[in-house]
Amino acid sequence: MLAAAHRNRFLVLTLCTLGLAACGGGSSSSGSDAVIQMASEPAVVVINGQPVPQALLDALAKLRQLDLTRSEDYEKALKELTEYVLLAQEAKRENLTADSTYSAQVEIGRLQAVANASVLALRARAEIDPSILMAEYEDQLTKVGKFNYDLTQLVFATEEEALKAAGEVVAGKPFGTVFNEYNGSARQARSFAQMRLPQLPQAVAAALQDLKAGETTKVPIQTQAGWHLIHVDKIEPFVPPPFERVRDAIRERMAGQLVDERLAKLREEAKIDLVGQAPKAAEPAPAADAAAPKDGAAAGEKKD
Repeated sequence: MLAAAHRNRFLVLTLCTLGLAACGGGSSSSGSDAVIQMASEPAVVVINGQPVPQALLDALAKLRQLDLTRSEDYEKALKELTEYVLLAQEAKRENLTADSTYSAQVEIGRLQAVANASVLALRARAEIDPSILMAEYEDQLTKVGKFNYDLTQLVFATEEEALKAAGEVVAGKPFGTVFNEYNGSARQARSFAQMRLPQLPQAVAAALQDLKAGETTKVPIQTQAGWHLIHVDKIEPFVPPPFERVRDAIRERMAGQLVDERLAKLREEAKIDLVGQAPKAAEPAPAADAAAPKDGAAAGEKKD
C-alpha cells in the first residue's frame, strides 16, 4: 500500500468513482454497515458481510487498464478494490464524516467523479449522423491543405537584421551559406519536417503558398516570434489518413463539443443565487503613458 500522504486525495476520488457509500448518500446494499451505493449482484467478493459487485471490479480494471482474464491483473485489481472497501468501512466505524473538512473533501471528490462520469456518458449517447462526420472530415482536409513542407528558417529579433540576411539571399548567396553565417546571432535557426499550413503562423502559411521547393522568402515575415526568413527545402503531397481510421476520433471530438454546448446552456438556464459576496477583482496597474507628463507639459499638449 502506498504511503498515506500520497494516497489521501487519490483514495477519495477513486472511492467516489467506484460508488462507495463513504462518499455520501444512501446504499443499495442491505444492512446499516453497507458502504456501497449500487446493486450488489452479481457479487465478486464479500468483505466483512458487504457484497462487492462484479461491476466495481470491472470499473476499477478499466480505470487501471488491467486485463481481468490475466490472473496477476485480476489479483491486483481485487486487492486494490478490497482496500477501498476496508477503508470505507473503517471511515464509517470511526465516524470520519463528523469532521467537516473530511466531509467536504469527500463530497467534492464525489461531485467531480459524478461530473466526469456524466461527461463520458453524454458523449457516448450523443447522436451524430455519419454524413456529419464525413462532412467534418472533408472540412478538415480542406483546412490542412494538400502539401507537406520541409522548411529551414532564421528568426531575427529586429527587421533590420532580417532584411540584411534576406538581401544577401536576393543578391545570389545560397541560403545554406546565409544560414550558417547567421546561425549564432539569429533568435532561432532550425529546420522543420513534414509541416502543414494549419500548424504554422497565418502570415508564414500565406507566404509558403507562393514558394516552390528551393526558394526563399524575399521579404522577411513578421510574427510574434520575430522576423522570419524561410527557405523551402521540399514540398510533398499530403496523404491524409482514410476516413475509417479517424472516424472515431472525429466523433469523439464532435461529441465533446456537443456536451460543452449542453453544459453552457445548462449554466445559462440555471437559477444560481450567490450567497455572500465574491472577492473583488484586483485593479489593473496604471498604464505607463498615464504617468505625469515630463518637463511640465500639460496633458494632451503637442510638442514640436
